[in-house]
Amino acid sequence: SHRVLFTHFNHILFSLSLTLLLVYIYAGRHTGTTVNLVLLGMAGTGKSASGNTILGQKHFVSRPSSTAVTTNCQNVQTEISGVDVNVIDTPDMFDDDIAPSVRGKHVKRCKQLCESGPCVFVLVMHVSRFTDGERDIMEKLEKAFGREVRGRTIILFTRGNDLQQAGMGLEDFLHSCQPDLKKMVEKCGNRCVLFENNKSGPDQVEKLMKVVNTIQKNL
Repeated sequence: SHRVLFTHFNHILFSLSLTLLLVYIYAGRHTGTTVNLVLLGMAGTGKSASGNTILGQKHFVSRPSSTAVTTNCQNVQTEISGVDVNVIDTPDMFDDDIAPSVRGKHVKRCKQLCESGPCVFVLVMHVSRFTDGERDIMEKLEKAFGREVRGRTIILFTRGNDLQQAGMGLEDFLHSCQPDLKKMVEKCGNRCVLFENNKSGPDQVEKLMKVVNTIQKNL
């Protein structure tokens, strides 16, 4: 009878372990794949600073400058809430003055850095500035990375403090922004987050990762 009881106990333990393992997997924890977050956008929008906020420490060079600070694609791997994340910082690939051969080199390198798993594009934009060069940035993105880029893009607005000082939230801003910017947001499935890179704390990164997870589920 002791032997039967012991076998029965082992079966219960095995079932419990299996259930916990399945819960762990379906919660999106360590599924074995690395999520690639590609930071894209014009020079001076805060790509590198946003990358550092996501990483929780300063890895990418970020400073005020009248010229581009990031000149090559760089990546740093980290873990966020149990998910392996490869954060890829990129130079401005969309400036019309950039030679096609240089743009092609950056796009190729970016694709190489994304080979480890699913790719999510984070289009970084300054919340207080929408430039002529950004009006057709989605078309340029699609040309570089393919049509499916729309379903994988999140717009990350930097300088969240500017909105706070104006007594506005992200929803207020999106409701009153320029028509061309509204169209761009719609093309990205209204997936937007707001960052203030001078602010510490995990809240804004957690909001970003929630949106990343929704994209992953649909890939």
